[in-house]
Parts: sequence; C-alpha cells; structure tokens
Amino acid sequence: MMIDSDEAIANSLDAVRRARRAWEERPRAAVPSLAHEEFLTHLREAVPYYRTLDATAGLPLVGRAELQDDGGLFRAEPEGPLYRLASSGTTGRPLEVTLDSAAWYAVNYHFFEQIRELAQLPRAMFRRGAPGVLFVSNKPGRPSFVRPLPSLDDALYLRLQLPDDARDLPAVLGKFQAPVLYGKPTYLLDLRAALMGLGIERAPWRPELVLVSGEPLHADDRERLTGYFGAPVVDALASTEGGLIAATPPDGTVHRVFGDNVRLEVLDGSDRPADTGRGELVLTNLVNRSTVFARYRTGDFAELETAEDGSQRLLRLYGREPETVRFRTAELSADEVTRAVGFLPGLADFQFVRGEGERTLLRWAPEVSCASPADLETALRGAVAGLLPGEETDVERCARITPLGGKKRRFLL
Repeated sequence: MMIDSDEAIANSLDAVRRARRAWEERPRAAVPSLAHEEFLTHLREAVPYYRTLDATAGLPLVGRAELQDDGGLFRAEPEGPLYRLASSGTTGRPLEVTLDSAAWYAVNYHFFEQIRELAQLPRAMFRRGAPGVLFVSNKPGRPSFVRPLPSLDDALYLRLQLPDDARDLPAVLGKFQAPVLYGKPTYLLDLRAALMGLGIERAPWRPELVLVSGEPLHADDRERLTGYFGAPVVDALASTEGGLIAATPPDGTVHRVFGDNVRLEVLDGSDRPADTGRGELVLTNLVNRSTVFARYRTGDFAELETAEDGSQRLLRLYGREPETVRFRTAELSADEVTRAVGFLPGLADFQFVRGEGERTLLRWAPEVSCASPADLETALRGAVAGLLPGEETDVERCARITPLGGKKRRFLL
C-alpha cells in the first residue's frame, strides 16, 4: 500500500499561512450574542438573498433545496481566495459550498485545535513532523496522503484509505502511531474488523483519543471502539454547512456547542425557532462569510439547551435516527432496541427494515471473530421475540450493512 504526500497541500503552505492569518484576524465579538448580531449585519450588507428582506423581521428558515437551486443568492464575495467544498451526498444530492480563507482554515485546521482543547490533550503531545491525527476512510476513490497541521504545531495528519488487502495495515500503523484516531464510527469499525481479520485482537497502538463524526454513534458501537482501541471517545457534530458544530468531552454524552463557530436553534411543533427545546436543529454558521448558512434546517434532531450567558449544549443528539422506533405491533425506544440486540456477543452490526408483505426484517452482520454465527442468529431471534412477541420478523445475515462511504442507519421502518 503506497502512501504519498499530498503535493498540492505541501506546495501551498503559503496559502495555509495566509488562511491562518485570515482566521486570526476575522471579526470577533466578546459574547456569542454580539457575534450573531455582527453576522446579521454582514448578511444584510453582502449577501443578495438577505439585502431585500425587512431588517426588522426575523430571518426566514432555509433548507438544502434553496441552497442547491439558488446558491448564488446565498453567496457573498469576500476579499481573498475562495475554496470549494461539496457535501458527501450520502443523504441526497451533494451541496456545493464556497468558503472564504478563514472558514477554510477553520474546517481543515482549527477544527483539531478546538478538539484538542475540549479533550484537554496537552499541546506537548503534538510535535512538528511527528504523527498527530490518523484519519481513516473507506470512501471509494480517495487517496491516502500526509500533510502538516499548523494548528497542532505542524504535527502530521494522515488520511488513510483502507485498502482491499489489509496485510500492509500493521506496518503502516506501526509507523504512524498518532495520539488522535479519527473517522466516522463505521470507518473505524472497518479498521477494527480489518485488523481482527488478521488475528490482531487489540489495536497495535493505543491512541490517546478516538474522535468520531459524520454519523450517529450508537452505544454498542462506542463500546466496540473503546474496547478495541483502549481510548476514550469524543463524538463530534460537524458538517459541510456548519463546520465543527458541537462535541462531547471524552466519553461524555452531552455535546458542547462551539459558540464561536455557530448558533443553534430548534424547531418546535409549529416550526418556530426556539433557543431551547427538542426538535430539528437550525444552524447559523458564524464563520463562513462566502456561502452563508443562516437559520438553515439541518434535518438533524436534538434536544438543545441555551444558558443565560448564551452558551449552548445538546443534551441529546439523535441526528437522522429516530428516538422512538415504530414497529408494526409495538413502539419502542431506539435505546431499548439497541440494548437488547446490539450488545450480543459476536455481533458486528444490525439494521431493522420493512420486509416483504407485513413482515419486519432484521439484517445482521457477525464479527470476523464470531465463533458460531448460527448460535448468534438463534440469540438474535430470541432477542427480537422478547422485544416484539407479536411481530412477524425475518432475519438475514449480511457480510456488510452500511455501504462503503455511506452513513449508518439502524432503523428504516
């Protein structure tokens, strides 16, 4: 497996330094509420969509469709270079976004400094030219590369594309023992499975932190990751539209919102934005001054709390997964289903979907180390019978459930 340096990045370190200066010199306010007011002024002065709106009225809600169909209306033309970014498209048509220099630096570099501070990792842990962050991916068609992270004292970032042949992995990981292991939960579980398939029962190195983002982190998957890699987990909420939005402390469950980056609201039952409550998250990105996201409907659901000082927390983050799963014969909390099914020994993954006719289908995949898949299937049938005694349920063994590069969805009923 070849790992090449990213020459385009290596040859543009001057651009990175300029972007860092733009980040450090960006407009800043003493408190989050003033930052929001300053951002509103920018919208009304520089962004076509907002110039004609009544300045005394609240901002309207917007969604992905408006940005996709009329993207030019939501773009300003700030000074300096612009960078292009596209969403993954795993939940629909990709969204093309432009970023100004400060936002580009925030997404690619300052992100890791904010995580380091949140996790209270010592700065001395990151040294120039030494491994800093290992990002693992299984998204097809992407290269592996190495680049420095100026926000972590030029420690190295390695993007590792998981190979079809895993035999080279131990050698690569032996050379790049980074303190931070990063990726979607699915990506890191794929790394775990590849190493276990080589007979490696525990990770060949122990990172200081496992950082996940990009899809829901289920309780059983958290246990698989902490058990194998022997490190606490930080669960981050990040997106193309918002950059780094929120993250938990190590092994925490409550997400702290990065108030310098974003302001969040939730939609109540009448689709009215509120600072506290449970509902769909509404995002205002305070960092990007090119493609702007103001009162943007994210499609993710959460319980938000806003304190008197303006600081915010996500008491619970559901993302695109339901809080309650509606089967044909019962309605159960997603947590209850995961506790009953997800922790069975030898299970790697599961998913409930609608089967044929009036039947429910449980799709499941065993661990590569599972000694008896037949016994595991019997245990799964018993767990489902206990949860749903009146449900007609089929079970289907799969080699894999989440598509390569896709986002995990547990409940598609």
